[in-house]
Amino acid sequence: MKRMMVAGAVVAAAVTRVDAAPPTAPFPLQPHRIAYEVSLGARPGSTFSSARGVIAVEFTGSACKGYKTQFRQAMQLADADGGQRMLDFAIQNWEGGKGESFRFTVLNKLNGATTREARGEAKRVGDGSISVRLEHPKGKAGDFDGNANFPTAMLMNLVKAAQRGEKRYDSRIFDGSEGGEKVYETVSTIGAALEGEKNGRIEPVLNADPLKDVPRWPVSTSYFDNTAGDRVPVYTMKSITFANGVVGDLQFDFADFSLRARAVRFEALPAETCS
Repeated sequence: MKRMMVAGAVVAAAVTRVDAAPPTAPFPLQPHRIAYEVSLGARPGSTFSSARGVIAVEFTGSACKGYKTQFRQAMQLADADGGQRMLDFAIQNWEGGKGESFRFTVLNKLNGATTREARGEAKRVGDGSISVRLEHPKGKAGDFDGNANFPTAMLMNLVKAAQRGEKRYDSRIFDGSEGGEKVYETVSTIGAALEGEKNGRIEPVLNADPLKDVPRWPVSTSYFDNTAGDRVPVYTMKSITFANGVVGDLQFDFADFSLRARAVRFEALPAETCS
């Protein structure tokens, strides 16, 4: 459940790539605000009997000024015995446009009690590795080898792979969501671009201007702990990923339950151009 908030970044077949440094965005990323309604997904033997809540995301910035993401998820889960869990996740990230640095703030609450609070910065150093320093809690730091992306860079690389017609994209990702103490491995399967009647699965607010002419693909991304052993994903995120970075028709599959997140509001924000 602790990985439920990944915004991710947005993430089986033939071609595998691992990119350490982000390329230029293959399609201009669209600053935007988007809200999703969350409900329980269909999964036999689910731990929970119901789920309701909201996810709100604001994405702004540019390649020259860096990208800022603000994420908030508030949700109530009920189990078969009538127990209730109130989840409140808040994440703020800033990522340098060249993938050189990443700042993050994480605040997670369960039933009103703080379960994780972290603030820190990750930087790509001379040999390409990632060095992490935590401002809170103090005294913690870590180093990860260079074969990892920050979230926006991973999204751009995934879209480039889709535009090249590739069916698979692999990446390691550092997104700060575990308090800045882990890197995750991801495997993304990319389906054929949605065209014609296949676009009917997309939420109405995303299947209209200014997105109706933007290429989009069904993507399934599995997140794995970066450890040796059985390759069982922590969770899998399925989505429709647009070439400009917008994502819709979300589903999060965990070991014992599933969540759906459908976009109900979308607002395109002014693009920030580089001089």
